Amino acid sequence: MYQPEIERISEDLYFVSASPAMRRLRTQIELLSQTDVPVLVTGEAGSGKCTAARLIHALSIRSGFSFVRVKCPVLTADLLEKELFGYEMAGSGGPEAYAGKLEEGAQGTILLEDFEVMPPDVQQRLLHLLETGEYVRCGGQIPIRADARVIASSSVDLELAASKKEVQEELFYRLSAFQLRVPPLRERQGEVPVLLGHMINRLTRRYGVPAPRVSATLLDACQQHSWPGNLKELETFAKRYLAQGDEALAIRDLQSRPGFGAVMKSKNGKGDSDPHGIRALTAVAAGQSQEEKGSLKLLVRNAKWEAERVAITEALDQTHWNRKAAARLLNVSYRALLYKIQEYNLNPPPSAVVRVFGHDTAREAK
Repeated sequence: MYQPEIERISEDLYFVSASPAMRRLRTQIELLSQTDVPVLVTGEAGSGKCTAARLIHALSIRSGFSFVRVKCPVLTADLLEKELFGYEMAGSGGPEAYAGKLEEGAQGTILLEDFEVMPPDVQQRLLHLLETGEYVRCGGQIPIRADARVIASSSVDLELAASKKEVQEELFYRLSAFQLRVPPLRERQGEVPVLLGHMINRLTRRYGVPAPRVSATLLDACQQHSWPGNLKELETFAKRYLAQGDEALAIRDLQSRPGFGAVMKSKNGKGDSDPHGIRALTAVAAGQSQEEKGSLKLLVRNAKWEAERVAITEALDQTHWNRKAAARLLNVSYRALLYKIQEYNLNPPPSAVVRVFGHDTAREAK
């Protein structure tokens, strides 16, 4: 039931959930992956919106089909419309049809990155697609039934954009009915050591070079930085450190960046950004005593228990305490879920209606 902290999605793509915020996001992603509704993914640039979308696809029944990305800002208005919907043009033997991304992603998932830059007429066509499930190729006349799940992403304040008429309000409201927010890295500082270690290990395997040492001093410096560029900035830092191999230079590099020192520290002067013992996880790679490893196992086990409890609670809330439905969402047996509910002493809220063997039972507050 509990998912590993570093979850492989594809050959070179991973989802890391080493913080409470990302574990909650992981639970939301799994719930949404079981539906087929359009989803809006928001978050700052570089925070991992595409990764979240890829995980929705990977966990869904569409995972065996294509995942198609459309980077809206890099295309002109005319090209974007043709790229998305396809087009038809006259040929010597009759009209020639060219498939768009919607056809390419048939039975799969299509991600519209930074969709807010779409011109109004393309936004209107997208809204029509979401409302009717049909579209027409550019220059064509015959409606085509769309069979791709639509995920849209954005890094801007969409409510503000809608109020300024930069985004059609109807389109925004239709997409935002199911919305995921990917938190910026500064809101999940405890993940920085895990992410940095993972990126360095992945890069060393790719380039066939030995992994440089990541000391506690370097990790402390990393956790004092707010990483305004999010995961992209952290990966650039990892590549630079791997190329240079100079810890002092890497720390000076961090200290010169905007956002360094912006992370709040606790009253005793020590950073409070490692609440789950993540730093200990990274230190294992450098070698630890058996006693330290024993303590680390306890930390990891406790973190897994908490993640499992949160996942069960959110599944029960999502299904209004329909325990059979929650068991299906969590991909466990009904009996196993009942055992876990008892183990974690979980109870429905007062006045909740609990589904038990197909019957509604009202549980009133005492």
